[in-house]
Amino acid sequence: MSASPERALPLSQLLQERPARVGGLRRGYRVEDVDAFFRHVAAAVPVGRVASGQVRAVGFGAQFRGYDVADTDALLAEIEDGLARRERARSLAQTDQRPFSERRAALGAAVAGRLEEPAGERFPRAHGLRRGYRPADVDALCDLLAEHFRGTAKLTAGEVRSALFRPRRGRRGYREAPVDAFLDRVVELMVTFER
Repeated sequence: MSASPERALPLSQLLQERPARVGGLRRGYRVEDVDAFFRHVAAAVPVGRVASGQVRAVGFGAQFRGYDVADTDALLAEIEDGLARRERARSLAQTDQRPFSERRAALGAAVAGRLEEPAGERFPRAHGLRRGYRPADVDALCDLLAEHFRGTAKLTAGEVRSALFRPRRGRRGYREAPVDAFLDRVVELMVTFER
């Protein structure tokens, strides 16, 4: 893939890009899945039938010699950002901007509410022996996010997307799904409403 955040390629050009393939016995994203998704998005973008959130939520199978995971994720992040910019521009161009303002307010309230919770209690705990995220790692990111939204620190959506948390089993860890859903809201807030 030749796209990079510094170049900020147009959305139409990003949709023509393809990530690099992994070599040897390494596993990557299933090529057929990724190509099908890119074809779907390329067809849906001109008629306005794809949203940035759909790109954020996509998942792919794995295969040997598939598309490089990091390269694919970086390209998807650029496409998501391009779609978010387009959504923002369309919303701001409308006479009635209430839906845009209401979504921003709802996201802001949801994110702020979670960030105001005390460390160690921000998310539900995992059950039984299920794997979760280490609370200290998640809380450290939440503290940085709180500073970001107060204006005392600067984070990018890319940094939030690439955050990694060490695993913890059972009640020692935060359940993964609520943390992931929260981070999706944070990314949406950052890419759609903070420009």
